[in-house]
Amino acid sequence: MEGDRGKCSIVDGESTSVIINDVPTIEELKKNIEAKLLTHSPLLPSCCIFKVPEMIRRQKKHAYEPNIVSIGPFHRGNKKFQLFEDVKRWYLYCLLDSSKDVSLESLIKVIMELAKSARDCYVADPLVRDLDQNDFVEMMILDGCFLLELFRKAIYYELQNENDPVFNVSCMQEHLYHDLLLLENQLPWSVLECLYNLTVNSPSQRGDSLTSLVLNFFRQSDADNLMLNPSFELPCKILHILDLIRAVIVSGFKETSSVEEQPKKKEPNLPQRIPNATTLSEAGVRFEKSKNKEEGKGECIMNIEFKNGVFTIPPLGIDERTEPLFRNLIAFEQCHHSRLHKMTSYAVLMDNLIDSREDIDFLCGKGILANWLNPDDAAQFFNKLYDDTTVMGYYYSGLSDDVNNYYKTKWHKFMETLRRDYFSTPWTVVSFIAAFILLVLTLVQTLYTIRWP
Repeated sequence: MEGDRGKCSIVDGESTSVIINDVPTIEELKKNIEAKLLTHSPLLPSCCIFKVPEMIRRQKKHAYEPNIVSIGPFHRGNKKFQLFEDVKRWYLYCLLDSSKDVSLESLIKVIMELAKSARDCYVADPLVRDLDQNDFVEMMILDGCFLLELFRKAIYYELQNENDPVFNVSCMQEHLYHDLLLLENQLPWSVLECLYNLTVNSPSQRGDSLTSLVLNFFRQSDADNLMLNPSFELPCKILHILDLIRAVIVSGFKETSSVEEQPKKKEPNLPQRIPNATTLSEAGVRFEKSKNKEEGKGECIMNIEFKNGVFTIPPLGIDERTEPLFRNLIAFEQCHHSRLHKMTSYAVLMDNLIDSREDIDFLCGKGILANWLNPDDAAQFFNKLYDDTTVMGYYYSGLSDDVNNYYKTKWHKFMETLRRDYFSTPWTVVSFIAAFILLVLTLVQTLYTIRWP
């Protein structure tokens, strides 16, 4: 029989033949494998919304998962988000009711035209692949209109209803800040932009730009104002809300060391860690806060400089929302091919400078950090922020070399010890001068005695 294979065995001195049936032929295996082959990469060039890789997620799972609302397909259907599914439907009704120029039919039509490109923005996943076309279009409309209504109501209080569960429950906006900046909880910017353009002429829209609507919602505290550069320049294409926030944070970064510069070096130079802030301070390094923020000018938090023994660092605010935001920004850089590792590089440098609560307290004393966390928790935040990630092109390698060269120079340590021990207070200065005068007089007396006994 075709496909059968025979095998001979010896049992009690007698030869027997055992027939194994249903073994596939080479041709059958070939057809089976060929049927499963993919003719294109599972990661499309337009993909920009990812599931956080497990090796990154395991460091702090709740930093990557929504608390109260699901946006997009990855967390859709979870029962704990049911309340906000009802809020989405109500917000869509509010949007349609506030404008006679916008119809549900027009929303469906434009989103159906965008459905293919919008679906391609999500990483290949059964949750996306198996979602029915109609369900996908409905999800884009509900989620997109919910976001637009949310952002508009955050600016104009008269649009808020007294029964609105978002603005009349104090903790809701805090949870939404967290949820809407998760990598897995994003909507393609093209969908938001399309829905915005359809509703921009409605009375409640007030002509605000889409970016101003979004950024206003995420400027909720002093920490946000320190981080989000007010004089930002956006790239030609925004991918989603998290990408917008990243673009604003890194806007104006004065790159001093990048991937492109590294191959020009004659010898390979692996980036080295630098000592923490308190250790550097003891070695004579001074720390100063960048003054541009005080002068009302825009400043990128990444513009950290080291010149002539002085670290100049823009101020950074740290609260309970900072860590999830930084983690998702770093995860995004790790997943997307065109987003360079700028936030990851910043996390590495800050981890170098901060090892313990003493470093947190020291930098807070210099006005460089504004910390609303327990100092130990703040230190742990920096210490574990980029675990299990890869830094391609460390942007502070040149700065780190300069710091280490300065730190290894013994003269700087000697001068700092002298300043700290003998010139730190007026009394120590007086004591040092008195001791020096006494030493000189003793030396003169000794020479006089030797010369004229």
